[in-house]
Amino acid sequence: MRCRAMKAPLLHCRELHCVRPLWREGDSYVRGANAVFDSGHFYAISGSEGCGKNLLLHVLGLLEQPDTGEVWLSGTNTTELPAPARDALRLRHIGFLFPACALLPSLSVLENIAFPVLKAGGTTEAEQAERTLSALRFCHLEEEAEQRVGDLAPESQAVAAFARAIIHRPQLLLAESPAAEELLVPLARRAVDELGLTVVWGARPDGPASRAADRTLQMTGGRLEGA
Repeated sequence: MRCRAMKAPLLHCRELHCVRPLWREGDSYVRGANAVFDSGHFYAISGSEGCGKNLLLHVLGLLEQPDTGEVWLSGTNTTELPAPARDALRLRHIGFLFPACALLPSLSVLENIAFPVLKAGGTTEAEQAERTLSALRFCHLEEEAEQRVGDLAPESQAVAAFARAIIHRPQLLLAESPAAEELLVPLARRAVDELGLTVVWGARPDGPASRAADRTLQMTGGRLEGA
């Protein structure tokens, strides 16, 4: 009998602990989180406001260093890396969706979504153009490509933000309760099924991401359940 080597997960965390002050009164906590996220799956982290899921997403996305514990991405213990190396890993491998679209209203849709590819570097002009066109097509934004973002409806701006998040072809997409979830969750589901993307979505208990996910993890009081 031949034994097949098990494929390592794309992302996993071990005994994460983190405390950060909130902009309002109190603190946000992650308490001893352990989780495994395999490639090509849609995960929802569900919990009420203040449960710690957004802080967990920031730690998983290498935007925050945990106080203790480990975050592994593509076989690399990111918590052992110096800050420049973590930043480079994040730029190459992770896309983000935040509550605000944070697009530049005076620039066109095309200019906005192309920015991550230009910033990351390492691609030719032809590759940059191909990736931009591919992201526009995936999100059905070809007709809006030359429009100023400030002239678009909020829903179209949210879709443009999704295109920007995947243009550099990341392995992982992290979503922190973005606007227009009813439009973005189907796009994320397609990206998982058609592109092999891994999605981790900070979800409302009754929201569309919880219904679309392959697996839902519950977070309460900073503790992750069901991992």
